[in-house]
Amino acid sequence: MKIRVLMPAAFLIIAIILIAACGDRDSRLSITPEIDEYTPAMSSVPGIGLIAGFSRDLKNKDYKFHWVAERGTFLKWHDGGKGRIEVLGNDIKTNEHKVYWTVDPDENISEKSFLVYLTVEEIDTSEVMYETSIRIDQDREGYFSIK
Repeated sequence: MKIRVLMPAAFLIIAIILIAACGDRDSRLSITPEIDEYTPAMSSVPGIGLIAGFSRDLKNKDYKFHWVAERGTFLKWHDGGKGRIEVLGNDIKTNEHKVYWTVDPDENISEKSFLVYLTVEEIDTSEVMYETSIRIDQDREGYFSIK
């Protein structure tokens, strides 16, 4: 009789531990936006700067960043914002921890919100070590925000 009572409780405890462990793995990586609001009419920035943040140091490790945008495209702003802008695409792998997200001029974004995904992958095996995402909202046509 006691086994029947203890089995569901044991199963529930194991499930909670597994769920917590999965969430803990993902919490080591975050995306921090440099600005919270953006429209292509802003002349001072080419887009929303997105910075990968870690709870552990990955510098000088064999990792790459895999950025994927459901909508829009990524840019690289050379020379710390004083040089040329390079269009990278919406699915890129790079060693840069910072990219800019912007509107692709050839794309009409009708969605009210969409995601940008970031994974940190091991270079040689492409094994995903960490993953996270951030939501970009389109409050009105051509006006984007991250809340």
